[in-house]
Amino acid sequence: MTDPREPIVWIAGVGWDDMTGTDKRMVLELGRRADVLWVDPPRRGGWSRWRPDPRTGEEVAPGVRRVRIPGLPGFTRWPVRALTRITTETSVRRAVGGSLRTRAVVVANPTGGFPPGVTGRRVLYVTDDWISGASLMGLSPRYLRRTLSRTAREADRIAAVSPGLVGRIESLGMPVTTPAVVLPNGAPPVCTTEPARRVPEAGVVGTLNERLDLSLLEGVVDAGIRLHLIGPRSDRDPEFGRRLDRLAADDLVEWTDRIPADELCSRIGVLAVGLAPYADTAFNRASFPLKTFDYLAAGVPVVSSDLPASRWIGSECVETAEGTVGFVSAVRSRVEAVRRGESTVELADRCRELARSHSWARRAQELLTSIDG
Repeated sequence: MTDPREPIVWIAGVGWDDMTGTDKRMVLELGRRADVLWVDPPRRGGWSRWRPDPRTGEEVAPGVRRVRIPGLPGFTRWPVRALTRITTETSVRRAVGGSLRTRAVVVANPTGGFPPGVTGRRVLYVTDDWISGASLMGLSPRYLRRTLSRTAREADRIAAVSPGLVGRIESLGMPVTTPAVVLPNGAPPVCTTEPARRVPEAGVVGTLNERLDLSLLEGVVDAGIRLHLIGPRSDRDPEFGRRLDRLAADDLVEWTDRIPADELCSRIGVLAVGLAPYADTAFNRASFPLKTFDYLAAGVPVVSSDLPASRWIGSECVETAEGTVGFVSAVRSRVEAVRRGESTVELADRCRELARSHSWARRAQELLTSIDG
């Protein structure tokens, strides 16, 4: 049995100050129930903040301490990665302190691993198809496969955010000692009030990059539907960037960069429909888009491209569509209902109730139950 008084070490795939995603949302909820030590991935220029103090870590949220890991250029290449691994392991041991006992060590980083000498339940938490997305991260698929195979082999528990991702892990032939279980992404707190009125417009929330199928959004705009884009850009492909520039410059499109998380629910709550327009790729098929539950928490129904995670939700609040024609038709149906003045109160309530049933609080408790089980 694990000891609930001991900390949970979270080897994160993103920095605490980066875009709030699966890691941070889960840890914020875990911090309400446990002591969590968040370990940033290696970052260049972090040596000045690396302190040889056994209490290394800064409190960043209730129950959550953060440890920064310094890095060098090319940290995934030998021999730099060996130095990075030693630095990370040393930082974790110093932060844990004492007997090096923990409640659990959770690795949610494709290049991370379990620090030797640190005890506790070992959990591999797979948030994306990291190998298929290696090019997006600028990493070698071969290196990621080798690292993940080792981590999976050492894990006591393996959790993945989508059914497709569980299948993907198994298809890689990783020599795992325990079956992977589905622990989907969760929903943020719901907006408790219905907006005075909804507008006959669609919206997309989240990072704008090559994961999106721009033909779906272009089709929505070509159909004369106003579109809100809410989120930062991180695109790299020049042709994709030019298409996104043209889309954002259209008179029917309004683009807002990153907004505070506590403003998101009210901002999207007035929309007729939220969109999850993902391209048909192996990476996307294994994902569980956070934006889907962001829309539902705001009482907004969703039109999604045909993703396994969207089908898994199994609700009238999340409609999947194939191809541009089907996608645009589904979006137009939601927009026209609002334009005609049809009541959206009952549907909005069902969407919020669905979000409550998939809250991050519930996901955090499910993870703790798995750890302590």
